Amino acid sequence: MENKTSKYFKYAAGEIVLVVIGILIALQINNWNENRKINNQETVYLQDLKNDITFDIETLNARVANNNLMVHNIDTILTLISSKKKFTEQDETLLANMTLTLFGESYFIPEKGTINQIQSSSSGSFIKNKTLRDLIFRYYSNSERVEKNMEQSIQIYQHQIITPKLVHPAIAKRSMNINAEVSPLNMSLLIKDNAYLNALTLKSIGTQNQNIQYLKIIGKAEEILSIINTELSND
Repeated sequence: MENKTSKYFKYAAGEIVLVVIGILIALQINNWNENRKINNQETVYLQDLKNDITFDIETLNARVANNNLMVHNIDTILTLISSKKKFTEQDETLLANMTLTLFGESYFIPEKGTINQIQSSSSGSFIKNKTLRDLIFRYYSNSERVEKNMEQSIQIYQHQIITPKLVHPAIAKRSMNINAEVSPLNMSLLIKDNAYLNALTLKSIGTQNQNIQYLKIIGKAEEILSIINTELSND
């Protein structure tokens, strides 16, 4: 009886050990599956963020190029006004076309599809690299500040102050190719038109300041892209 009891306890102990080992293996497999899901989700988010930020860089580069063109046109207009005593018809057409380009506005809003998805699902923790995670959220918060503090102000200033002062009947008609009688531009009056000259200067200053901010955002975006590419290559 003692021998049978001893064998029974050994058998029971073995069964318990097997059950415990089975539970531990099941937990390990479950943890592995969960980690794999998290890693897969992180890869998806990083790839989507990469696409969004790459699009932002392309957009910003286009904005910077367009702004540089406007600044160049302003410099050309000021040189034209200050260097000639009388406009030729070609000068007037050039002035009209260049002034027309200054009515446009540059406005940047980052692509937020992925970051909104991350924030709405409270899944920011999926990005394990804390440095990268902080840079990403700082990038979007800074872009939002630029939009609210600079972009909207420039747009309002453009509409209310700059564009009305740049409009000259002869310039407008010539730039729109209206086949009506167009009064020639009076050089002496244009040179003394402080409202027009000030509008040109303000447009140039605002546009250059805008490009300074755009280039800073591009720098941050490229830094984030570099880290994202490293993270994706390590997966």
